Amino acid sequence: MEKSEVLYELFKDYEGADWLTHIESAPSPEAQKRMPELIEELKDYPMAPGNELSFLDDSTPAGVTREDIDAPHGLHLYHYEPQNKNPAERVIFYVHGGGFMRGNKWYCRFNAVNQVKNLDLPVYACEYRYTPENKYPKGLDDVEWGWNYLVNDLGIDPKKIITIGDSAGGTYEMALMARLKRQGRELPGGCVCISTFLDFSAESPSYTLNNGIDPLFSIDFHETAKLYLEDLSLLHDPEVSPKYADFTGFPETIFFADDTEVFVSDALIGADKLHKLGIRTKAYITHGLTHVYACEMPELPESQTAYKRIREFFGL
Repeated sequence: MEKSEVLYELFKDYEGADWLTHIESAPSPEAQKRMPELIEELKDYPMAPGNELSFLDDSTPAGVTREDIDAPHGLHLYHYEPQNKNPAERVIFYVHGGGFMRGNKWYCRFNAVNQVKNLDLPVYACEYRYTPENKYPKGLDDVEWGWNYLVNDLGIDPKKIITIGDSAGGTYEMALMARLKRQGRELPGGCVCISTFLDFSAESPSYTLNNGIDPLFSIDFHETAKLYLEDLSLLHDPEVSPKYADFTGFPETIFFADDTEVFVSDALIGADKLHKLGIRTKAYITHGLTHVYACEMPELPESQTAYKRIREFFGL
């Protein structure tokens, strides 16, 4: 299938949607220069053991403080506080990506620092146990522990919390909402989904249409599901594949993805479901970038634009 045909198939059901902005222009010169380097750095990630993203800068910049909060199982919740805090009384609860089996403290803290720098809000970034050694629901249990710490131990109003998740972290943030809803608990006040993976059943159209187009992912998601789950009958459970959750009562949500990604349909389907329920949402889909570009390359014009849109969406 030609690329234009693929794009038509991906977007045909959303033509004219006011929640969708499809940026079809070519990436900036800076992005075009950096993209091959990034793809080379990440092409074996997260499936190759030992790739711990050591190329990322783990320093804490001037004007930002970090507190390492002990969590169960030897994990941590990292609290970053900006010196010049945004007057909006909001905090970020960040869940890092990494295919459920990688990411580590460097990636977790790298992205948390960039969120502090670009949003001027306190960030709480949680670690979680990895699969296949710790299969579902252990990773989600760890994310829930982080949420409970903010709400129960620190007394933060859930409506003041904006969750941010990239890739597998986006799976966990949306799965957390499905779990909180099942428990009858209050959900966060906002949500940011960056290249979010919402469908372990791999039934979303882009899992097929962008197979071979996505420069990073050519893996068999059915095999990935076996690494994550003991019980494959749970593939459509909302805590496993949040695409199948009832989104009623979910928070206002902004999605970012690239139209070359195998995950792009999850952003489109998620935003469409929220919109049909009357929940405020936006989806910004770029062209010719790559998975979680805004996290991996925060200095790019496209990434800075993404942060600007987050600020505008939540009135920060």
